[in-house]
Formats: sequence, C-alpha cells, structure tokens
Amino acid sequence: MAEITNYKCSSCGGSLKFSSTKQKLICTSCGTEFEVSEFDSTAAASGEVQYQAKKDEWDVHGEGLVVYECKNCGGEVVGDESMASTKCPYCENPIVISSKFEGSLRPDLVIPFKLNKKAAEQELRNHVNKIKLAPGAFKAGNHISEVKGVYVPFWLFDANVHASGRFEAEKIHKHSDSQYDYKETEFYDVYREGDMSFQNVPADASKQMNDSLMDSIEPYDVSAAVPYSSAYMAGYLANKYDVSVQECQPRADKRMEQTAKDLIRGQVKGYDAVHDKGGTFNKTSSAYKYALYPVWILNTMWNGNKYTFAMNGQTGKLVGDVPYSKGKFYGILFGVLAGLWAILLGIVAVASGITSAGVIGTGVVSLIVALLVAFGMKGKTKTVHKGTQAMNFVVNGSFRITNSRDNFLRKTQEKTPKNKQ
Repeated sequence: MAEITNYKCSSCGGSLKFSSTKQKLICTSCGTEFEVSEFDSTAAASGEVQYQAKKDEWDVHGEGLVVYECKNCGGEVVGDESMASTKCPYCENPIVISSKFEGSLRPDLVIPFKLNKKAAEQELRNHVNKIKLAPGAFKAGNHISEVKGVYVPFWLFDANVHASGRFEAEKIHKHSDSQYDYKETEFYDVYREGDMSFQNVPADASKQMNDSLMDSIEPYDVSAAVPYSSAYMAGYLANKYDVSVQECQPRADKRMEQTAKDLIRGQVKGYDAVHDKGGTFNKTSSAYKYALYPVWILNTMWNGNKYTFAMNGQTGKLVGDVPYSKGKFYGILFGVLAGLWAILLGIVAVASGITSAGVIGTGVVSLIVALLVAFGMKGKTKTVHKGTQAMNFVVNGSFRITNSRDNFLRKTQEKTPKNKQ
C-alpha cells in the first residue's frame, strides 16, 4: 500500500510546511518551528499516516492513476503513479507519499527551496518588464494563473573524459611592393588531446517537465545540497523520476562531448584560421546520482494563450518566452532607421555635400543597424534554450593537455597587381 506522510505539529496538531526562508518546518496553525532533523525518514515512517491508497471501481491502474483516501477529511486525492508530494484538495494538508522515495527510489540528495512563492511572482514581473518588446497589455494585465513549487527529479552525471581533436590551421602573412600585394599562407596539421573531469551534469528525469525549460534555469549550487529527507517535501509538489538514467545519459554525454571539443579547440592558438577535422570523445569512468532540485513553475494567461515560466528555487534565475508586439518591433526598426539616417546624412552634408551615392550609402548603413537593434530586442523575448554545453560542470583544475602536435604541411602564395590610377 502506498502511504502518504502528513507532518503534524506536536503542539497543536496543525499541519507542518517546509519554510524556504527559515529552512525549518513551520506549523500553519500556531507557527511553532521544527528542525528538519526532527522529521527524518525514520520518524516519518513511524508517524501518523493520514492518507492511504483506496480501492475503487474506477480502473485507475489502467489509466496510470492512483486514488488515495484522506483519513483527515475523507476526501480523495488523485494523481499519476509518479506523484510523490502534493496536498489534499479539500483540507489543504501538505502530504508526502513516503513510498515513492523508498529503497532504490530514494534520492541521494536534495537542494531545499531558498526562495518562496512571493519571490517567484516578483521575479516574473521583473522579467517581463525588462523586455521592451513585450506588449503593454501583457505587462499590465498578465495574471499569474498558477504558481507551483515543485521538486523536480534529476539525474546528475559524473565522468572522467579523454578527448582529442585534429585541425587544419593557417598562418597568413601579407606584404607589398610597388607593383603587387602578396598573401602567403602556411598550412599546418594540428593535433591536441587531453583529459578532463565533469561533475553533476544534470538531466531532468520527469516527463512532465520541458527539458529546455529545465536546462535554461541552470546552474544549481550542488555544494548546498543536503541528504534527502521527506520533510523538505512538505508543502511542495514532487514527482519521482519517470525517465530512466539510461534514457537521460545521452543528453548529458552530448553536452560533455561538446564541451570537451571546445576545451580542446581552445588550445589551438597562434593561427589566423582553424578548421575542425574531427576528433574523439571517450569516458574513462562514470557515475551518477539521483537528486531533487527546487523549481517554481509559473503559468500566465494572455489573449487565450498560456505562457509557462520556470524559476530556479535556489538562485532565483527565471526564464520563459514572452510574446512580442509587432507594433513596437516596427516602431523601433523605423525609429532607429530614421534617426540614424538623419544623423549620418548631416555628417555627410557637412563633410562633402549630399549626393545620391551618399544618400543610398547612409541609408543602407542605417537599415543594417536598425535591423540589428530590432531583431536583437526580439531575441530577448526568447530565453528558453536547449542545454548544449557542460562548461559549468567541469571540475576546476581537471583539464590538462596530454599530447600536442603542430606539423607544417605546405605553403601557398598569391600575388595581386596593385590598382593604378
């Protein structure tokens, strides 16, 4: 039988909730504070069970659902099989399904929430207000319809890596005489290989979470993690993993491989051009951990569409794509174009007088700058991205080059006659 633990206050019998600001369990009725250590897994297992799985004629198993009966108020709690922490929809008691984190399902570590719901809502407002192309109506009337504090399951991957890269590099020398311009190019076969270590490369293990959204709120400070205790779950939502470590491994490996490639490439110096010719990536050892990370999920409705934002519950980093106003976009585009064109025409007029070539030339320059500004602002409405790097997870001091070769291949020379007036 799947059991759900409900933490009760020893002073008044009220429900306890984990406070992100005090890092303690707080009674929602009398305000009494308790240390998390008072409610470790052993105590929880022997505590009062308020919720238990209920047999029902509804074929919940066939639909991947579980129904629990609340012994506190008689209500029913329905969730999918990965649900591990929630609250009763009727009496609002925070509850933790202890069995979801037992045995091999028990997380190795958890990062407790450091920021509360109020901070998440304020950061969303700040995030939207900083985006100049966001529609005014969205800024003024975007109503947060749902805010959820969720402990998201993650697999954290460690690895020692040996990688190599081969490149064709060029050194370019230029000189001139009275008649010709000369360009001399030296070609080299360049090889680098080295070792490095990665630690805690994350991959979220929940099918309900958007992978790119979770990638975008990195990094977390894993040094602040604590051993798992179900007491941290009280008052928050949580799911056990439903994506296996084997399924998540390729995502982490791809990020490590790209970072290894970049580190090796960064050791090719002193050349004017470098062309990648391939390389190798091998893990000499690897390990993984199971962790729960704190995330605030915020949903807001505008013009009938839902926009989802996520905030790192430890650092406060918030991401989420925002709609943009086409009116503001074209206003900035044509505003910059007109203003800059007028300035450049004024400069040209003073310097050499206005000509048709000058009008066209300054117009082209102004248009290019205006497009860069407008599209740069549009790009800021998109903050969600897929994780492609693992540079934040390279162990300090672990990277070292173990082999290095620079072999001269050939030399070419180009001779171009000078233009004579």
